[in-house]
Amino acid sequence: MKKKQSKWDMLDGVLMQIWKMLKRGVSHFNDPFHWPVLGTTGKRGISLRTVILRQFLLPERILVCHTDARADKVQEISNSDKVSWLFYHPKRKVQLRISGHATLHVDDQFADEQWAVTKITSRLNYCTTEPPGTPIDQPLSGLPDFLLRKVPTLLESEKSRKNFMVIACRFDSMDWLILRTLGNRRARFDWDQNGLNATWLTP
Repeated sequence: MKKKQSKWDMLDGVLMQIWKMLKRGVSHFNDPFHWPVLGTTGKRGISLRTVILRQFLLPERILVCHTDARADKVQEISNSDKVSWLFYHPKRKVQLRISGHATLHVDDQFADEQWAVTKITSRLNYCTTEPPGTPIDQPLSGLPDFLLRKVPTLLESEKSRKNFMVIACRFDSMDWLILRTLGNRRARFDWDQNGLNATWLTP
């Protein structure tokens, strides 16, 4: 009797599982895919930081995260829009590496829509008086005095809208790896003008 193939043993099945994991990463704050690493290229080489996956759009293949418009990664993306993402799910032992081209949104409808659904507690991140990475004499939040130990009101949070920016990445390549005791599995998915090219790789 022929053994039934698992979802991880077919390229179509792997791709469907990737889509499900990315969608879950958006909607579940405690899911490992909610906290990917975003890589950019700057003057000091490769820069890595953990971000929050805010949205995943299909069929456009777009990953979305938010940033302070004054952050170094904004200038890095302006100089080189090629970015990489790293996702890892420790329970499922799945690693996903994604690369594509990023666009920055600050004064457009897309940014306005993202800002509108951003919680007030998250808006607090854009209320600092100085840009992220500014040297200071002691460990402080960087928030103005009137926001210390309190959550801003909706009106107060609107003042920080100018510091809010959206990073949207349309990806064209994914490298998937699952770790297994009896042998790992790896696959690559690339998109070009002719559509999707998928292939298995030696892990």
